[in-house]
Amino acid sequence: MGKSDLLKDGMKSGLDGLLSSTKKSPQKKETAPAKAEKEPAVHCNFVINKSIHTRMKYLAIEKNMSLRDIVNEAMREYLEKHEK
Repeated sequence: MGKSDLLKDGMKSGLDGLLSSTKKSPQKKETAPAKAEKEPAVHCNFVINKSIHTRMKYLAIEKNMSLRDIVNEAMREYLEKHEK
């Protein structure tokens, strides 16, 4: 069997072979724990010192967090400190 025959055999199902059903299969429904709603995010552009950015990136890697999470945590702590 040549390459063209193998290709033809592989393509017999057409697009149906590539697409899957979007219907959920009947399974036991497991109740997921209620998730707390996330606060909407806002894009913010600002300039910081490169050394601070680098240190924060390394901290994020060390704590297995995103840089976004590190910045949010730092800002939250700053606000708690200054809003009393």
